[in-house]
Amino acid sequence: MGNLLSSPSEVAPTLVQEVDRNFSRPYERPHPQESFVQTVIDPNSFYGKIRSLYSERVLKTQLDQLRKQGSYHAFKLGWHPKYDIGKLNGAKCTITGTPPTLFWDSDVGKWIEAACYFLNSPDGKQSSHASEFVSAIDELVNMIVKAQQPDGYLGTYFTVVDKAGRLKNLRDMHEMYNCGHLLEAALAHHRYTGSRKFLTVMLKYIDLLMTTFGPAANQLHGYPGHPELELAVLRLYSETKDPRHYAFGRYLLGARGQREPDLGCRPFFVWEAERRKDTYYHPTMDSIDDGRYHQWHAPLREQDAILGHSVRALYLVTAAADIDGPFLEDARRLWTDCVDKKMYPTGGVGSVPNIEGFSEIPHFLPNGGDEGGCYAETCASIACMMVSERLLSHEISAKARNVLELCLLNTVLGGASLDGSKFYYGNPLATYGDQVADRHDWFDVCCCPPNLTRTMGLLGGYMWSAKTSSKRIDLDVFLYMSATRRIPLPNGGTAAVKMTSEMPWEGRTALQLTAPSDYEWCIRIPKPDYAVGFDIKDAVSGHRHDIEGFACLILPARSTISVSFSMPVRLLSPHPATHQDSLAVARGPIVYTAETYDNPQLESRYPHFADIGLHEGTTFDEVPMEIQGIPLIGLVSHNAVYSLRHDGKTEIGSMRVVNGSSLKAKRWVEEEDRLRLVPFFARSNRGPPGRIRTMFNRVASSDAERSI
Repeated sequence: MGNLLSSPSEVAPTLVQEVDRNFSRPYERPHPQESFVQTVIDPNSFYGKIRSLYSERVLKTQLDQLRKQGSYHAFKLGWHPKYDIGKLNGAKCTITGTPPTLFWDSDVGKWIEAACYFLNSPDGKQSSHASEFVSAIDELVNMIVKAQQPDGYLGTYFTVVDKAGRLKNLRDMHEMYNCGHLLEAALAHHRYTGSRKFLTVMLKYIDLLMTTFGPAANQLHGYPGHPELELAVLRLYSETKDPRHYAFGRYLLGARGQREPDLGCRPFFVWEAERRKDTYYHPTMDSIDDGRYHQWHAPLREQDAILGHSVRALYLVTAAADIDGPFLEDARRLWTDCVDKKMYPTGGVGSVPNIEGFSEIPHFLPNGGDEGGCYAETCASIACMMVSERLLSHEISAKARNVLELCLLNTVLGGASLDGSKFYYGNPLATYGDQVADRHDWFDVCCCPPNLTRTMGLLGGYMWSAKTSSKRIDLDVFLYMSATRRIPLPNGGTAAVKMTSEMPWEGRTALQLTAPSDYEWCIRIPKPDYAVGFDIKDAVSGHRHDIEGFACLILPARSTISVSFSMPVRLLSPHPATHQDSLAVARGPIVYTAETYDNPQLESRYPHFADIGLHEGTTFDEVPMEIQGIPLIGLVSHNAVYSLRHDGKTEIGSMRVVNGSSLKAKRWVEEEDRLRLVPFFARSNRGPPGRIRTMFNRVASSDAERSI
């Protein structure tokens, strides 16, 4: 990588001394944004076909949309008519909400980052649009270089539209968020091209922010209203090894929620609003000092439950999980609250649409708007993957691995259509009323599409983790994929592992390990929570012991391993505290949904499948299918489904009395129809947009036994 150190900053000693006094030194762990390049995913495999979709269609679709939207040319610093929408003055909040053009810099940054990941991989280089992507990256970087202000500031909106508002409203105006995404793009660009051109721009901007914000008396004690810069700066440290970058990342985490003595013991955002004479606050806040939505209601160490906007919260937790010590414990605590009490069976998080975030009520998980919520933003599940990966980088964890896979193969993968042209922002589990499960060409605020693309671009980095020491290679496998990884060794040689897997549809996987003869492997293979009859064999009968969720083997330099397990269809019931007597259908890591396309007659009689019930003993037949060239397995219920009637006739399981008042009896009536299901990620890819349902009423055996 060469020397990436930026010029010294006057504030550096203060930040670094603060870290030295209070925290341990950084724990070195590679990020997936760095390690992905060592993995080549088989282009003919399931994941290879998905990546081909992104490199060939999705990246091109998004590039065209950025040009159409206007964000592509924003760094030319010219006027655009969309700047009149919600125009700001002095960064004061407006009753019309945040201008959508505030986010343009981050959208462009994420696209550059995604394109660099794909172009740095064999399949991406083979895209028919590769030369166009290269030209677009070069043009954008040149515009960004020219757009930077003399002091290092880089932000199109506040350079063109509201010069007086620059860095005056960190709570709402996303300048630090944009900076974080541009920084991640610059790091990806440097790794792909070897050029420092973009990175130099961002190092200068980071120097400005480190000088302006920090713990010193002559600094503002600010931090991002939308976390992202924290995790980006810590990634920067992993490249530069500049202690100032590590210290700045820690400062941004530690300052959040503090009541600063030199600000009258007020939180920074309250002081900041008073300074700009701004009495308006975000509509998701109850008062000017309500910090729950932005996660500044308390210092991180005092936050026992994950609250507020789900993407903001999980980006913050990602940064905390990138560090040892108390922040890592904070990350584990908040991530656990998320996945144990606030996660849907699809890996979706964020049940309250008006805040795009978490309910303060544990296990409040409505399936759709008619039940009072369900947002499940694509970016939030991506962020949950990010936290899971960081936790795994510290310590092997079956739970973190299972969550990583669950999010990826359901909500995340479902964020884009399988023709690469349309996208989801929210991912509700059911439609209602006049709603259909349609994707959209683009969004005024389009954070999810390019975020999804960069995730697919670095997918190999999530797959496994490798560490080398004297004559030993530690390999932790997190995702079963068909891919090959090369592993550099301390002596300049290389080792390699080739995995051939039929996942996520069949539980058969083979691994070939190759290393110099004086090396040994310590490999940990996942035993998923859904696997039945898990069996692992190696040709040389290496030493094996198991830990929770993993089989651990010590093997010689050249070894082969075969893994097999079955994945019977499971019926999943929600936590009792949800007060939902319902079932979800899953096969392996894949959750299934019903849509109108496969069940037109049934859905026409029972709109949105709302009154459809599944017997708790229902079994399913597996049906091979293909959608847009992607091979899948669909499910068809072996038994008929039931419908819920409210007409007071024959009782099949009664719920008739509430506080002594008689109600009409409910009864389950057996239908003639079989229920057809597709993977949740593959919904809304065939024919006109339809209606969907993922959680179905449970028909108890005791009720069914009395059916007529």
